[in-house]
Amino acid sequence: MPGTPRVHRVLAMAALLCGLPAVAQVKPESAKDDPRSVYRHLVQPPENPERIDWAGRIGELLKEEPGDLVITAVGDMIFNEKISHLEAPERAGLLRLMQEADIAYGNMEFSLNDRPDLQRPFYNFRAPRDFRWELARTGINLVSLANNHALDFGPEGLKECLKALDHSNITYAGAGATLAEARSPGTLELAGFKTRVALLSYMRYWTAKYRSKDASAPSLATIDPAVILAVRDGKVEKVEGPLESDVKAMEDDIVLARRRNDLLLVSLHNHDVTHHRAYGIQDTTPPNEQIMFRRAIEAGADMVIGTGPHVLRGIELHQGRPIFYSLGDFIYQYRTPERIPADVIHQRDIEMPRPANVSVFDRRESREVLESVMVRMTMNQGKLKRIQLLPVTIDDEGPLYGVPRLASTKRGGEIIALMQKLSAPYGTKILSKGWYAEVQLP
Repeated sequence: MPGTPRVHRVLAMAALLCGLPAVAQVKPESAKDDPRSVYRHLVQPPENPERIDWAGRIGELLKEEPGDLVITAVGDMIFNEKISHLEAPERAGLLRLMQEADIAYGNMEFSLNDRPDLQRPFYNFRAPRDFRWELARTGINLVSLANNHALDFGPEGLKECLKALDHSNITYAGAGATLAEARSPGTLELAGFKTRVALLSYMRYWTAKYRSKDASAPSLATIDPAVILAVRDGKVEKVEGPLESDVKAMEDDIVLARRRNDLLLVSLHNHDVTHHRAYGIQDTTPPNEQIMFRRAIEAGADMVIGTGPHVLRGIELHQGRPIFYSLGDFIYQYRTPERIPADVIHQRDIEMPRPANVSVFDRRESREVLESVMVRMTMNQGKLKRIQLLPVTIDDEGPLYGVPRLASTKRGGEIIALMQKLSAPYGTKILSKGWYAEVQLP
């Protein structure tokens, strides 16, 4: 539609979102064969159906002023089954928000490669290289790769993944053919703007397992743990925090990237504590781990986006710039039933709750794992103008297992209230706008 203003195109497309029949996703064959599979066996009470004008809501949200630069950010993506064809307005509309953004960021916690024989751990977080086009269809154009699944298929699998992203024009950071490349920013230029955008990505794991052992080989950018012994109340305790030299190296990377770019995002994939459900929901960033987030801002980052805990954590405005300590999950298709066809293995996973007197086949994910927000930020003339939080829920059973959607009225209100509670200790005020929320800026 040459010559048509962008907002008109947006509103016209948004108007198509209502009234279209939902296209059901084909159930994996293994799910059809097993009546106890979460793809078939439904134990959750269904939500009451609502008549929501998603097209109208999204159309209003997408209105912009001249010079507005829009960034969306989501959390962990474990993605291997197509979702871009789904027409239900609460799902298509969610993707539309990323597709219409200038920058759409997510943490890519799966590999794109055609080497299933290289799989190392039990988890099979892989899609074939051609799946890069599905990732692009969702609107994602910027991904962080410094995470604990980037090397699940070894150095060769990582190299294939990087090549697939290059071919689909998806910018990445945090992994590279060498350690120097992994620590270098991924950069992109935007249509209609002179702004040069950069992303740096790092992983903080609880061991040095992923630290590069050969700087000339495929590597990840990491911030490793340091442990000291300290006396507290007469007892000797281990105290853990990020390794100072690694934090300083991150700061140096930020200073260099800041000089060459106009807008700098930093992603920190933080596995500071175990996800074992016996220890509860880890929705608070330990004080020692907050150091690297704040130091990233102080070194020059415009925003810091946390991923890794698989649950939401609070938001802090540090020196007027946002820190999102964890955006939780976004796409959570981790079961891969065609490749791991025995659901009982996942049902016994340490990250699954184990309530008493509930069949192993009736266990479901913790609610907190399946609640998230999409962050939508608007900048203009280099200044942060607005931060919006859109509540998201993820299906944990049925044919659309792991697929996100805009939250219902009840769940959306509960997610906003949760974000208000988690962010209050940082002095951050989050204002409800009905179906979404806004962070109050200084």
